[in-house]
Amino acid sequence: MANELLLIISALADIVLVFIVARAQPQRLFGTIVLNLILITIFGGKLISLFGYSTNVGNVFYACVFLATHFLLERRDKKDVYPVIWFGIVSVLFFTLVSQLAVSFSSAVPGDPLSEAMRTVFSLSPRIAFASLIAYAFAQFVNIYLYDWIKAKTKGRLLCLRSNGANVVAQFVDSCLFFTIAFIDLPGSILIQAILVGWAVKTFVVLLGSPLLYLDRYLSKKSR
Repeated sequence: MANELLLIISALADIVLVFIVARAQPQRLFGTIVLNLILITIFGGKLISLFGYSTNVGNVFYACVFLATHFLLERRDKKDVYPVIWFGIVSVLFFTLVSQLAVSFSSAVPGDPLSEAMRTVFSLSPRIAFASLIAYAFAQFVNIYLYDWIKAKTKGRLLCLRSNGANVVAQFVDSCLFFTIAFIDLPGSILIQAILVGWAVKTFVVLLGSPLLYLDRYLSKKSR
């Protein structure tokens, strides 16, 4: 299956999950954010090709972190959403620590291929986790601040503008920080390509989820 089609399928699956959680138990959106951050930690080191350009496989997960934050911002004040930054950081740090301890255990079967495969996969996790956390902290702060600022300036109107406007700026910050830290050893041209393509993908995924933000607001008003 082509990478482009896999991107669409994974994006739609993650977007729908965020929407379902937002409708059922909004407070559990914190959980979807942590889930996606952990997926980035595991798979963020995998480089892929999209339309002939290089990027990494974690862009969809990261976009849905920001989309979930937008669902939260439609329900809570900015000051009540900022804790999601620290909640995400602590969760990823804990996951990274525990995963490194887990792969350090000696296998009962010498040369066990599964054990060696896990060691190979998770050997990159600390670096990816560090890059993800630095980028997440700065970009999420920008995302929350701009979303709330645009919402105040437009008096709660133009939902699409505040969601995608905040996302475009915040994802650029994230892409620059994440790819520079995680893939600093890449040739300069490929690194720049990964940054720009990653930025474009994350912008597209949040745009794809925008109709569900509108549907969520409509259903919320209807149920009052």
